[in-house]
Order: sequence, then structure tokens, then C-alpha cells
Amino acid sequence: MYGVITRTTKDIDIMITVEDLKTLRDTLTKELRKRGFMVQWRSWGLLVKSKRGLEIDLNTPMLLLDEEFQGRARRVYRNLYIPSLEDLIITKLMSLERKDYGDIKEVFKFAGKIDFDCLCRRVQQANLKREFNRIAKRIGVPTC
Repeated sequence: MYGVITRTTKDIDIMITVEDLKTLRDTLTKELRKRGFMVQWRSWGLLVKSKRGLEIDLNTPMLLLDEEFQGRARRVYRNLYIPSLEDLIITKLMSLERKDYGDIKEVFKFAGKIDFDCLCRRVQQANLKREFNRIAKRIGVPTC
């Protein structure tokens, strides 16, 4: 979507806004498992894996699903969004699994498209300044 040719992971990152996360969680888990998908709920949302290896991350970081997020994201369908580059970095920082570190590094190849003022504000709002600055130093981008 952002012109990223190489990614360390072969997943799709989607943000979803919901009013009743428990109902979504229960219903979605049941339906996906019934269709043969592996479903893992984590603190940041839902990881879905197919038998063929496709991964879909459905992120539900409630701290960041605000008007600014929705205004900067690309709406795909109803309440499904592709996050801005800045919020994509935030969602990767929230889970910060090994695969996400590599994805963050790839996103920063598009540093000219990243609004660093917005990114630093979002980092502060999500209380992820320490994590962000550690990674930023490693990959040679400005810290917040």
C-alpha cells in the first residue's frame, strides 16, 4: 500500500474499530476456527493464520483509535482501516515481536513520507517513548 517492496513478514496489518470488543472476539474466534484458521488473541489484537501460511494482524489498540487515527488512516470498508505510517509504527511498537522490529525498519525507508512530529506525539500518547527511541537509535532515525 505504501510502496513497500520488501517486508520481513508476509502479513497484512489492519485496524478495526469496535464498540464491543468481547463480542467481536468471541464471534470472530469461533467463526475463524470453524473455517480452519488458527486464531491467537494478544494484548494488541488478533493474529489469524491460514494453513497456507498467510497471516493477518487485526489490531485493536484502543488508546489510539481516536479521531486523529481515523482521519489519517485509509478506510478500507466500514470499520476496517489501513493505518497511517505513523500509526503503523505505533502498532508495531505495541506488540514488538521480532517480526515487528524488521517491519519498523522497513517502514523507515520511507522516512520522507513520515510526519515525525505526529509520530513523536503518538509515541508519547501510547507511552512508548523508551521503546521507540531504542529502536530509532539502532536503525539510525531521529528519536523523540
